[in-house]
Amino acid sequence: MAAPPTERAERDASDLVRALGAAATLFALGGIAAAILLDPTFSWTADALSDLGVRPRSAPAFNWGLMLGGAAGVGYALGIWAASAQRGVGVAGRAALLALAMVAMAGVGRFDLTEPLHAPAAIGFYALLTATLAVDGALRRGTTTGALALAFVPVHVAVWATFLAGWWPVTGLALPELPGALALAAWVWFVGPLPVAGRVSARLDGDRTDEH
Repeated sequence: MAAPPTERAERDASDLVRALGAAATLFALGGIAAAILLDPTFSWTADALSDLGVRPRSAPAFNWGLMLGGAAGVGYALGIWAASAQRGVGVAGRAALLALAMVAMAGVGRFDLTEPLHAPAAIGFYALLTATLAVDGALRRGTTTGALALAFVPVHVAVWATFLAGWWPVTGLALPELPGALALAAWVWFVGPLPVAGRVSARLDGDRTDEH
């Protein structure tokens, strides 16, 4: 028996939002991976990921990956809000924080290390991502996926706190930058309110329906 038109429309809309989330992470992480492969001089211990954005061989992949990923990510943020069963302040705040984080991520690609807006964009991305995870985890703290999103927050803060305290045996930013990128991907694919891998998320939450 065919699903009612309204149900089909909602399903199609959710599929589109998930596709935007997948595109955001694949563009961003794919661009970073391609840039690393294109730059044989890149060092995980001495470089920042953003160094890839100023070197001729790797810059196009790195910068365009972040810009395209950021654009798709803004669409994903708006889609999460539109698909939410409730439209309270917390849900709107989560969408706004994520959208701003994606704008900042695109800014990292648009403004390379030689430009004054690069540092604010990079710092803004990690700070806004952490805030997004915190708000989302608080909104969905009764679910396993919500608890996992919230658990990313102290881990991400600890990564940067220990690096800035000089506890890491590296001089570059690449390694401490990586957990934030991976946390974003994990949230979009598995533990966020409208994850790409919805079946995995449903199993984590015991097949309960999430209110997004």
